[in-house]
Amino acid sequence: MKITAQWIAEQCGVSRGTVDRVVNGRPNVAPAVRERVQKVIREYGYTTPAQRHALRAEGTCRIGVLLPGLDALLSRKIREGLRLAARQCGAADVDLWVEELKSRSHRSYFEAIGRMEEKGVSGLIVAAPDTVAMAEEIDRLAGQGVPVVACYADVRRSGRLCYVGADMEKSGRVAAGLIAPFVAGGTVLALSDQREFAGREARMRGFLERMRELAGGRFHVELVESAGAFDRSCEGLLQRHPHVRAIYMPCELAGVCLEDPAYLRRAGTIRTVCHGMTAAVQQYLERGRLDFAIDQNPLLQAARAVEILVRALRTGEPPRRKEEYMDTRIITRELL
Repeated sequence: MKITAQWIAEQCGVSRGTVDRVVNGRPNVAPAVRERVQKVIREYGYTTPAQRHALRAEGTCRIGVLLPGLDALLSRKIREGLRLAARQCGAADVDLWVEELKSRSHRSYFEAIGRMEEKGVSGLIVAAPDTVAMAEEIDRLAGQGVPVVACYADVRRSGRLCYVGADMEKSGRVAAGLIAPFVAGGTVLALSDQREFAGREARMRGFLERMRELAGGRFHVELVESAGAFDRSCEGLLQRHPHVRAIYMPCELAGVCLEDPAYLRRAGTIRTVCHGMTAAVQQYLERGRLDFAIDQNPLLQAARAVEILVRALRTGEPPRRKEEYMDTRIITRELL
């Protein structure tokens, strides 16, 4: 998809001339209209031909991208976003080296970072665990003049240039709002596995907080945790909680319970919501086993991360905001 001024105009319901005035900082545009156009421009990484020419004149950006092992659908969307941004910024002058790691261990990340440094990258885009060790590594890179943009998953206490992704706590609150109307008089099970990625903890925090606000004594929420892959059978949970009305999964845990015979016997009576649009999640939506999926829109996240990093490398100036949140998307079977 090619992002043009006319396409931006159509998304915003304005004329092509209005978009040109906003892009070039000219007057005679209502503040609300200007903000709406600027929001779409930021989200889709639109640049004018003159801006792209200026970027090309300033040299090549070598950008490394490190991703944890991902579902094939997620990986494809992220790579599409990277290619989209490279075209927008001037593909001939932006070299993207993408490495998808086989392990999420620190060693795997650090070795991959070393390989990127050997290639002479100007900057890095990473989706990494939110740990002290990872934060220290990002600080080391920043100290050596290699800026890092966190994409899809944040490393909050690091010196990263920017985080591009979903507002995770807000996403958890959205999940609570989706299922709360259906659970009066029952129990909600909130399933949580390892939380090495900051987003999982933030989602759960937002979910539990909003459910407490909405409960008013009408339902009960039970948090069920596991140190690793979810290892407690859904059948056992449902036997212990016969009044379960909903199941919340803050990450791609759908297959853990949605294939369980105990769940299948009660399908249609239990509302389910999870985060992430993997191939498995899509199948569960299609089969009616999953009610809601809350998507981060990884394509736009990846594209925006490249644009931010390229601009910072070209100008030497940091982005105006340390966090850029993409719009939350709620997907149901009917929206596939």
